[in-house]
Amino acid sequence: MRETLSAAAGRLRARIESFLPPSAFLPAAEPEKLRRFLTVLLCAWGAVWFVAPLLALDNVFIDVPENIIWGSYFQFGYDKNPYLGAWIGYLGSLLTGNSLWNSYLLSQVFVITGLWAVWRLSLRMTSPAGAFLAVIFLLGVNFYGIKSVELCDDVMELGFWPLLIWSFYCSLKDGNRIGSWLLTGFLAGCCFMIKYYGAVLFVSMFAVMLATPEGRRAFRRPGPYLGAVLFAVMCLPNLIWLGGNDMVAFRYAFDRAALDDGAPAFAFTYERLLKYPLRSFTRTLSVLIVPLIPFFLLFFRRDEAMPSGRFDRRFVAILAWGPFILTLLFSVVSGGSINYSWVVPCFPLLGLFFVLWFKPYINAFSLRAFTGFILLLGVVFVTIFVVRSLWQQPYLKRGCDYENFPGKALAARLTAEWRRQYAVPLPFVIGDRRESCNIAVYSTDRPEAYFSANPNFSQWIDENEIREKGALILFDGRKKRRPKWLGRLAAAGFAMTPEIRIEEERAVPGWFRALAGAPKSDSYVYCFIPPQAGAGAEPARP
Repeated sequence: MRETLSAAAGRLRARIESFLPPSAFLPAAEPEKLRRFLTVLLCAWGAVWFVAPLLALDNVFIDVPENIIWGSYFQFGYDKNPYLGAWIGYLGSLLTGNSLWNSYLLSQVFVITGLWAVWRLSLRMTSPAGAFLAVIFLLGVNFYGIKSVELCDDVMELGFWPLLIWSFYCSLKDGNRIGSWLLTGFLAGCCFMIKYYGAVLFVSMFAVMLATPEGRRAFRRPGPYLGAVLFAVMCLPNLIWLGGNDMVAFRYAFDRAALDDGAPAFAFTYERLLKYPLRSFTRTLSVLIVPLIPFFLLFFRRDEAMPSGRFDRRFVAILAWGPFILTLLFSVVSGGSINYSWVVPCFPLLGLFFVLWFKPYINAFSLRAFTGFILLLGVVFVTIFVVRSLWQQPYLKRGCDYENFPGKALAARLTAEWRRQYAVPLPFVIGDRRESCNIAVYSTDRPEAYFSANPNFSQWIDENEIREKGALILFDGRKKRRPKWLGRLAAAGFAMTPEIRIEEERAVPGWFRALAGAPKSDSYVYCFIPPQAGAGAEPARP
């Protein structure tokens, strides 16, 4: 039976090969040509995804102003994340004259840096053609396309995770040099201080050290421990900050994972065992399968002569799948929901995994065809992003997305109204994250943001100063979105002017508005906390 199936498979393979062009039996291009083409391809990819949001958006994603606001207050932690991502976001804005376009550039810097690190790592494990394939495979994953335009912690990890993995590999394979381990410890600290989710990568790295002879030998050398000390030094200020701020960032993470919903800690419910993990698995699979289908269609022949060391295969297998598997296990054990954006940095080694474990026969035809598919897919990704940003979200969608929020228009309108009434710069804005962040970065007065009127979210705010200088209060005009924190402000004795409801059109680039007309409008409500007499303000004008 086995021989019959093998013979049938051989005949089918021979029949398929008879239809292939001559280039299917020629080797891939020379290594230097592949390197040059990959360099041009990655630069072009980054340039396109830098320009696309500049043309299609008239408002930035919410994480961008949020990081700028956080980073402008030099702290070792914030209410959602550690400190490094906020510092990077603020520094990028500061170095470009308080601009916001820099976020699109920086996001692509992280993406291309991560892909470069995968290229360097792959060259140490496989042939130049295999390394090329491992990198362009990732361009078919939407995380490196549409999801990469927002400068958020997940996109920053697209750069830092591959750098850490590459440094970790060099530490294990290049004689456990102390310098390599210190670099590994530093990059691990960067990953963790951008987002605590980096812990799933660290556990996977530890598993590599336990599962391989090279890793176990490293425990007898000082390098890993010195790297761990550097990592601890980088994380200690954040730990101290968390202890002094009621562990607010972990509380946020628990809320995002729905761990504070009142359910028993070990209730084996359908949501815990199946719903949340399966939802994450199927959604992630729908993204990863896009490059997988053409990969197996074009590289159905195997090349047993392709270099593939035992350590390399174990290293890549554990780090390619470990973080995602640990995330699914977290959901099963804790009952927590997995936020889709968490898994964005999990798969930098996915292409390399299939190259090392499947050992595809890489020829000129298959490599060109796969590259062509990836380029076509890139065009599709860009088209979807542009159409969605210019038309679907501002003109058709029921709710207003962050990137179509009228931040510029509201900031100009309400800043002017504040100045008309009180003749002083706007000092504070109070609102939920969307409203307060946008006013804080788009207003010419650059007011301080008080997130949801909660001192745990904005540790830099002194409410007595708000009583003295006044503030703008802005929130969503829909009744079901009326914030609860308004009641706390009233109970705390803040004097507020009557609420005023306004309509504002969604943000669309001017060139497209001229072609398509006015987009949908949404309602917002604002009022003022008037400044006290003697605070530099004139009496309110009607």
